[in-house]
Amino acid sequence: MISSNRLQGWIWSCGVLMLAHQVCGFSLDRRSSIMQLLIPQLLQTMDLSPSSNPSSPAAVITDRVFFDIRIARQDGSTYVRDDLPDTFENRVIRARLRIGLFGKQAPKHVEKFLSYVVPPKDDDVDNPYPCYSRSAFTSLNQETGLLLGGYIPSLRVSDIGGSTALTYGSRVLPASLWIDKSPEKIPHYTKGLLTHKALDVTPSFGITTRKETSLDATHTVFGQVLWDEDTLDLFRVLQDIPTYAMERPVGYDEFNSGGMATSVYNAQKDFFRGAAKTFGDTRVSKLYEGKLLRRVEVLQVGKL
Repeated sequence: MISSNRLQGWIWSCGVLMLAHQVCGFSLDRRSSIMQLLIPQLLQTMDLSPSSNPSSPAAVITDRVFFDIRIARQDGSTYVRDDLPDTFENRVIRARLRIGLFGKQAPKHVEKFLSYVVPPKDDDVDNPYPCYSRSAFTSLNQETGLLLGGYIPSLRVSDIGGSTALTYGSRVLPASLWIDKSPEKIPHYTKGLLTHKALDVTPSFGITTRKETSLDATHTVFGQVLWDEDTLDLFRVLQDIPTYAMERPVGYDEFNSGGMATSVYNAQKDFFRGAAKTFGDTRVSKLYEGKLLRRVEVLQVGKL
């Protein structure tokens, strides 16, 4: 069933195209002027423009940060190797992700986020504060379209004396909520938005890869990706990285008699078991839907 709004949009779009055809009798300059007016309206109606949601407030970027990212080879290695063919699976990929933060619309979220970009200075170099420069992007949630990042190894949510706290090494940190009372809540109306889940005290965050308004009730947008060629290339690479699928293929069995689908499933399972032993990462040994099949780690972060 086609919604009435969508049907009206299609009818309006057809009208625009018919009108464009009618103006072909005008001079070239006149035709160009009319089409410059019509095309943006057509794109907005067809929802092809990032600004097509009229209810989204004009967010103000108050801070800019960068994430220097490294994507390991398919086998998990990152060191220089000359013995492998030059394929996508065998390349170590480096890129810089630039992000703008909405300090006026979501000041608390931006404050908490920046505390992991520029952690407090301390003379105890053997016991640092948690920082995004030691974090990873872990998965791509197929249901919500969120690229999930901000996972900092060894940062744990703990119950200490009946209260919730974050522990990192020997440090015990307050586990305060990321709550903003701003009336200008920004909807998840396009890709590239930085968002954080309500009631989550950890620094984990998501980046939208599509419009997903179902997140509006459970997440808060507090920033956006600053698109440039480097960032576009990074997202193209991330989209090409396969993710783990929890659903077993029809006819699955442990003895690999179910054909190609079963072979792929078993290969995924064996890959993660081997990676867990190699890297000593207990999180890697936990299989879950959408897990990226290559390590995507953050090497350095900072303010621009």
